[in-house]
Amino acid sequence: MLIYNKIQREKMSWLFIWILTILCLGMLFHGLLVRGRFYQYPFIAAGIFLTFILPQLPGLANSRFIPDASLSKTLAFSSICLAMCGIGWSVGLRTSPLKDHAFSEYRLLKAAGFLSLVGAYFFFEFGRLPDDERLRGILTGRAVAYLFFAKLLTYGFALALICYAHRRSLFALYIILFDSAFYLERIFIAGRRGETAEFCILIALAFWFQRRRAVPRTAVVAGLALSLIGLLGAEEYRKSTWYGETTSGWKAISNIDLQENWERLLKEGGPEMENALIAIEHVDQSQTFDFGLHHWNSTIFSYVPAQLVGANLKRALLINLPSIFGNHTPPTGSTATGMADAFASFWYFGAFKFFLIAFLLGGIYNSAINGSTTSQIIYMLSVVPAILVITHFTNEIVIAWIHMVIFLFPAIYYARISSKSDPYVEPSVPHYG
Repeated sequence: MLIYNKIQREKMSWLFIWILTILCLGMLFHGLLVRGRFYQYPFIAAGIFLTFILPQLPGLANSRFIPDASLSKTLAFSSICLAMCGIGWSVGLRTSPLKDHAFSEYRLLKAAGFLSLVGAYFFFEFGRLPDDERLRGILTGRAVAYLFFAKLLTYGFALALICYAHRRSLFALYIILFDSAFYLERIFIAGRRGETAEFCILIALAFWFQRRRAVPRTAVVAGLALSLIGLLGAEEYRKSTWYGETTSGWKAISNIDLQENWERLLKEGGPEMENALIAIEHVDQSQTFDFGLHHWNSTIFSYVPAQLVGANLKRALLINLPSIFGNHTPPTGSTATGMADAFASFWYFGAFKFFLIAFLLGGIYNSAINGSTTSQIIYMLSVVPAILVITHFTNEIVIAWIHMVIFLFPAIYYARISSKSDPYVEPSVPHYG
């Protein structure tokens, strides 16, 4: 009887894996049916589930140390979260488009140049940090502060792309090339998957919003394949090019065995989904829900610098919450996925977080596709944080939006055209989009 029950639980785990797989493939197929639909969040979310979440599951399903009931619970909740991405997006697209201001190209490019220079300075300062600060697994102190302000380069890049996609100009092109140099260093030397995705997405969306030019579907499928390759080989790549842990340096890249890594992943599973499984099971058993208070803690952690206000005050602002992992300590560098923190907040009702995020993104995209330049910029800069909502933590996009309000919105406000005539705006180009 025990063996029979074990077999039944294993079948249930694989049933949920197949349900999640079919849901992913269905959303991807739906996104590829119509030109440009693959820029929408449901397609992107399904792509992340397919290339990041699903490959980690077979090893966990076959593990003797993973309770099948816990895995089934995690898979069922993950399927609900992915479905909420599609449902929330569909509802958000039905909202009325937001009205927008007209913008001065000259001022937009001035803002882009300023933001790019400030961001470049902090990237430069980050690169000058000692290796023990710059290369550690979890960054703290000055490294975090420098990267916090280095994000301004991304804003400058996005503004310049919008301008160049609308109307070619040397000023915009110079800013794009300048910013691209920093991106390419992060892509090819540091091996950062997030920056790689951001670089490609910003370029693609700028030309989609401004000229309705979409990349070929074959390129999108190839991008999904490259995402999977990044999952398999990114860590070893960084050890060769960034961390300097291999004596052969760049030559070690050719020795990365992707097939072996793939087989190991399928056999052993991945740490992120194991963390999620442990967290969801612990919270479900202990009923220690945080009701969203962890969002407050992560926001305080991101925006209250201990160097300025003092460590004691920062700790006083934080709410003492029990660990969602119980006695488990996640491996350094691994995440727990957004599904874990969503469940830890409101049990199965935590999937509403994914509905709300997709709803807001759908509304922003609807305004963007109808000509709102501000919405176009916000959506372009929200895609990668929306990916991190799945792979890391649901508050990632809130943190990103707060950063935009502080640093990007003043630049957008500066570039608005007032009621008085603006001598730098050509009458034939009064508004982007």
